[in-house]
Amino acid sequence: MKLTIRQMTLAALLSALTFILTAFVHIPLSVGYFNLGDIVIIFSSIFVHPIFGAFVGAIGASLADLYGGYLFFIPFTIVAKSLEALVAGYLFAKIKTPYNYGALLVGALLMVATYSLSYYILDPTGSLLLATLPFDSLQGLAGATGAALLYIAIQPYRHHLKI
Repeated sequence: MKLTIRQMTLAALLSALTFILTAFVHIPLSVGYFNLGDIVIIFSSIFVHPIFGAFVGAIGASLADLYGGYLFFIPFTIVAKSLEALVAGYLFAKIKTPYNYGALLVGALLMVATYSLSYYILDPTGSLLLATLPFDSLQGLAGATGAALLYIAIQPYRHHLKI
């Protein structure tokens, strides 16, 4: 995938927005936080390209982990957010029916599954997984829904954007 200067600039801006929505616009929990960064990640993957979304997610969310002191989560975050964007974006593009928005949920579920695996690796007792699974699931649903709404809202103006 060859990127133009405009696309590189957009990737930097969307990565920064992902960082802000993850690190600063969140609800603190006893085991991490609920955030809206997934909206930007999924939107990037369906609006521009799945690889573009994976880059935005890996950079923006990893920077938020770094900023928040969650260094041990960075490798999991890179995998979780990249898979989320790649799967959501590719399935969204391949499914040519009104049901293609379900692809966004599939990507979000992969993000939840990846984090669930990380919680099990970090805490084999399962208590961390049980504490975070409902919030991760809600975050994935919010990300997929928000991205779909944003995508629908921007469609009338898409021809004005040169991306």
